[in-house]
Amino acid sequence: RLRRSQKDDQQPEDNSNNNDQSTKKRGEWVTVKDNEQFKNYYKNQNILSEEEFDEFYKALQMPLPSTFRITGTRSHALSIQRLIKEVYIPAMEHITIDGSKVEPPTTLPWYPDGLGWQINATRMVIKRSPEFSKFHKFIVAETESGNLSRQEAVSMVPPLLMDIKPHQSVLDMCAAPGSKTAQIIEAVHANDNLNELPSGLVVANDVDAKRSCLLVHQLKRMQSPCFVATNHDAAHFPGIRLTNESGNVTGPLRFDRVLCDVPCSGDGTIRKNDKIWTKWSQDGGLELHSTQIQIFLRGVHLCKVGGRIVYSTCSLNPIENEAVVAEVLRRSKGALELRDVSNQLPELKRKPGLKTWKVITKDGKFLNSIEDLQDNNKNNDSQNRKFPKSVFPPDNANDLHLDRCLRIYPHLQNTGGFFVAVFDKVKPISQSEREVEDIEEDVHDDYESSNEPMKIATSAVIPAKRSISENSDDSKEMPPNKKPVREAPFELVPVNENEINQISEFYGLDRAFPRDQFLFRSEGKSKIMYFVSKAIKELLKEKDVNRLNIVMTGTRAFVRQPSVESEGRMPFRLTWESIPLLDGMLSDRRRVKLASDAELQTLLTEAYPKIEQFGVETITKLEAMELGCCVFDYTVIDKSGGQPTNLTLPVWRGRASLSLLLNKSDKRALCQRIFGIIPDLETPEHLKLRSAANQLKAAESETLP
Repeated sequence: RLRRSQKDDQQPEDNSNNNDQSTKKRGEWVTVKDNEQFKNYYKNQNILSEEEFDEFYKALQMPLPSTFRITGTRSHALSIQRLIKEVYIPAMEHITIDGSKVEPPTTLPWYPDGLGWQINATRMVIKRSPEFSKFHKFIVAETESGNLSRQEAVSMVPPLLMDIKPHQSVLDMCAAPGSKTAQIIEAVHANDNLNELPSGLVVANDVDAKRSCLLVHQLKRMQSPCFVATNHDAAHFPGIRLTNESGNVTGPLRFDRVLCDVPCSGDGTIRKNDKIWTKWSQDGGLELHSTQIQIFLRGVHLCKVGGRIVYSTCSLNPIENEAVVAEVLRRSKGALELRDVSNQLPELKRKPGLKTWKVITKDGKFLNSIEDLQDNNKNNDSQNRKFPKSVFPPDNANDLHLDRCLRIYPHLQNTGGFFVAVFDKVKPISQSEREVEDIEEDVHDDYESSNEPMKIATSAVIPAKRSISENSDDSKEMPPNKKPVREAPFELVPVNENEINQISEFYGLDRAFPRDQFLFRSEGKSKIMYFVSKAIKELLKEKDVNRLNIVMTGTRAFVRQPSVESEGRMPFRLTWESIPLLDGMLSDRRRVKLASDAELQTLLTEAYPKIEQFGVETITKLEAMELGCCVFDYTVIDKSGGQPTNLTLPVWRGRASLSLLLNKSDKRALCQRIFGIIPDLETPEHLKLRSAANQLKAAESETLP
């Protein structure tokens, strides 16, 4: 309160040049959701009729509803969906607050299989309604465990239009924070076949090291061995030459699907990003225009002939959207065709792309063409350079079919604003594409002559300047100014490595499970063993892979326990992420079948339950088993009549107690889903440490001036 009152005494900065409008409400400065420059700019673009524009502008001033997507494999997603529909929604259907009925969450009508949801309830409703509060806790718990993704609705559209198949290779050029990449990974795993990994792969790239780490954190919940995260400026994503078993070059690495969700000014996110109201100017789009073209063109080069490219932004500005599309179509010389996707996602309301637009100068004049610019600035070369010809509508706009682009406006279905364009690559970009491949070969030849050891390198780069939409799902970054710093590489584990043989014997790993797809990170005695798909393994074996700055790849399969290793016992324990991969490949040697709901609840709710707390059958099995990691199996019966769920959990069997190898968020999510309770998982030791930390913090605050 003291800090807030001190803040209130300060006057807001003079931001008259960027339309800053604030008003004081209840002791705090509140943004006025109005910007005449923004309104004037888009009115002059004729994006909508005058009547519809007013409706559009009013929608921008309203809060954005919360939306989320049910993630994971199809069978798992449908079980979560059934829980929402049959347990939570009926409890929220007849809630009234202050005489007004509150609508329960609803499905997004255009999202496939009803897996996208929208919540219109305010924070006040969540606080005052026990039913909505309970659902909110469920959303938080399932999001932490990775079963739900809280994602803006329009951000879900681009991956849905990519038409991804499990056998395809996919590149997400500007991937962080990872919500769209998660959809791509789900599409690659769509078959959900038991013990059958997809033959496709996903490369998720981002220019910023910190955001790359965020990307890895978000996507590790996907538990996909078909995924690799890289750290590059997307406009200069490196070329990789592929070779056959004889070492002969077979061609460059090309992708079946490419997503160019490029850095943008982000004014489509204005409903949840209040500072856009005060900071907006057309300069944001102009500054990013050339970068967007470069990224898009690089994506075209990296796409296979016959492949598909999706270009998207969270901007409404035609300079970042149709102008970029028109310029890339011009430079691609017939290699791209802009697809008509009006028959896809039929319940998604959208408007066609613009065929004409205007560019505004610093003095507020609207220009229709480059000729208008030259007439307006005859003696001002610096102004002319600020507006390249590509920002203006092309003369052949009708021939380019720009109306096939999708414009999603907030008032159509209560969403944010978004732009999407879908392309097929129908032929090579002839000379231009050959030049790129020649460059890749020249770089490779320079490397070959350097005698530098070849490794699968990872990297980090200096964080880049953020766009104005930094808090949005679709926030992107400008390219950094410094080169990446290489870190510890990954190395494939030889098939006959002693550790692989130990693991196979201890856990009874089926001979059919591939043993040549494990990785270590080469930094001393590696603690974590990862597993990758065959497609990723083949990529990592390529000589040119050293040109990729790999941040992370593979699913954590086993973790080394040094204290156990010193005792001469099996040091590698299973991870929760590896269970979907290994479950069908482990023998009964290290498996325990729980006998009741009570045993499962004990395992989930107690930090270190004693073995003696379990039933006779479970104790007998555990006593016959040597110390170390094992798996517990249990079939959860759906009390609402749905399909039973088979649960497999990694557990550490100690001398007298057990430890479930799940983090707290996963334990809480399982408890809430199965038993309807949220357990307190703090041990006495944790509580003592937390109390001591709070006391230290309080003592430090008392010494501050």
